[in-house]
Amino acid sequence: MSKFVMVKEAPATLRKGETVINAPDFLEQIQKFSKRAPRNGLTQLNHLKDILTAVQDKYEVDLNLVKIPLSARYLGLPFKSDSDLSRIVTNLLKEHRPELFEKVLEYNIKNRPYGTKLVYYVGDLGDTTPFFRNGVDMIEEKDVDEYLGLKAKKIVGKPAVTKEQSEESAG
Repeated sequence: MSKFVMVKEAPATLRKGETVINAPDFLEQIQKFSKRAPRNGLTQLNHLKDILTAVQDKYEVDLNLVKIPLSARYLGLPFKSDSDLSRIVTNLLKEHRPELFEKVLEYNIKNRPYGTKLVYYVGDLGDTTPFFRNGVDMIEEKDVDEYLGLKAKKIVGKPAVTKEQSEESAG
């Protein structure tokens, strides 16, 4: 059974059975259309629609793009990089389709690599409901090595057989 651990930053190297799931940022869809990005560095209607359509297609959700008011607040916003545009798209979707974030996270959990034992989740604790809904329990970061079998478990309490008892049974 898989477990997940909340981290601020994903580990640089992953061992066998580990994977990383980031909070939804839609960078993949933004990068897909980066060549069509406006040269003036300002958001434009068709470019945002292309990105949102790609999000809709990948995660099999209905965003109902007609009801998202792109022209009101999201056109003409400056961006210099894909990560800047990611913040714009994320804010847009948080405002108009907040339920999408759970669906995206659930999609990523269900489509994690086969045999994943531990998921590093880079995101907010408040967004972890999909993990529990999919049977993935949370562990503390300090317990990761123990869970992966890299460190012996601590034994708390008295041992089942005392030293004196073992000497009596031997003699």
